[in-house]
Amino acid sequence: MRPNQSLRNVVSRPLVIALLALPFACGEPGPAPKPPEPIVAKPATPPTPTVPAAPGGADANWKLSGANDDANRVEIAGLVLPKPATWTWQQPTVQFRTLQYAVPGVGDSTGSAELIFSLFRAGDGGPIEGNITRWSGQFRTAEGAASTPARSERTVAGLKITIVENRGGYVPMGAPAPRPGYAQLGAIVEAPGRNVFIRLVGPEATVDANRGAFEAMLDGMTVAESPAAAGG
Repeated sequence: MRPNQSLRNVVSRPLVIALLALPFACGEPGPAPKPPEPIVAKPATPPTPTVPAAPGGADANWKLSGANDDANRVEIAGLVLPKPATWTWQQPTVQFRTLQYAVPGVGDSTGSAELIFSLFRAGDGGPIEGNITRWSGQFRTAEGAASTPARSERTVAGLKITIVENRGGYVPMGAPAPRPGYAQLGAIVEAPGRNVFIRLVGPEATVDANRGAFEAMLDGMTVAESPAAAGG
């Protein structure tokens, strides 16, 4: 190869590269950029309504009273209990309440009480004595000590019922201070494979006025035929 030809080849390569890049260096537009993907708003998905399950995995085959059921009785975990029609069904407001009823105050709508049912499979709700101690801790004396409950036992429909009564300043979960002048009638029904905790709690006047109805509810308790025996 001749010397002058080799020199031309060496010079020509950079020159070609520079000429190819020249339009872009002079401000000429390059390829148009790809436009961004359009943003499509997705419709909001409404939350799925949930029905709180009975604590402790309550047997779904048992009848559980609802807002439109017989106003004169309560059905829970195979137990049937009579009650006044004036005790009206409410949506439970706390996690471990399986059923809840409003009990009207004496003479007017103020000072109402609550009738609360909590259902647990045996052992899931904790020991009986532990629950009684917890209830007592929610009621305070004037000195601030836990109340000493009055206790009794009875057997209805072959089932043991422990009855507990507390009085004092009531301190429900999350309350900043005690609510003075409150009372509670509590009953723990021990049924095969499950326990039902029942509480009538509210102002003393309302609880005392409904004591007879509460006692009649317990004494009138019957046991429904089991789902298995009924073919359910």
